[in-house]
Amino acid sequence: MRGVWFFRLSRWGVAGLGLTLALWGVAAMFEGWDKIQIERGWSLFISGAVAVSGGVVTLAIAAALSRLDHALATLAPRVAVPAAAAEPPAPAPPPATATPAVASPPGFEAYAPKRFVAEEPVEVDRYENGGALYVMFSDGSVEIRDEGRVRRFASLSELRAQVGA
Repeated sequence: MRGVWFFRLSRWGVAGLGLTLALWGVAAMFEGWDKIQIERGWSLFISGAVAVSGGVVTLAIAAALSRLDHALATLAPRVAVPAAAAEPPAPAPPPATATPAVASPPGFEAYAPKRFVAEEPVEVDRYENGGALYVMFSDGSVEIRDEGRVRRFASLSELRAQVGA
């Protein structure tokens, strides 16, 4: 692996930069505290606080790089010592004909699309206006019941088109 030494060097470099930034931030805050009555003191104090917070964030990035380095070290392929040359290589296993079923992650069922089941639409709301009873259903359809007849429309827009015409 060509970049392992560089990655470790950069990890320590980031940690050193974060520590330096945090320490210089504390020093700037300390220096600005005595002069806080004038604008230069406030500027030093505020910039020191920003440097401290930036240093802490940089140290956190260095910690993440360290964890990544350890994870890569554990996942890196190990170099095996070659076996005796006299042993013939083992035959390759035959290719599998059936693909194994992929198990869905736990809790996936909650996010999976539900299968459409044709059900009787449920009445959602009803109101009366001008002697006619308007009944709205869960599938978006609307029914008008007046003077012994019932008219059903697939949607409100279809009802408006019929009534407006």
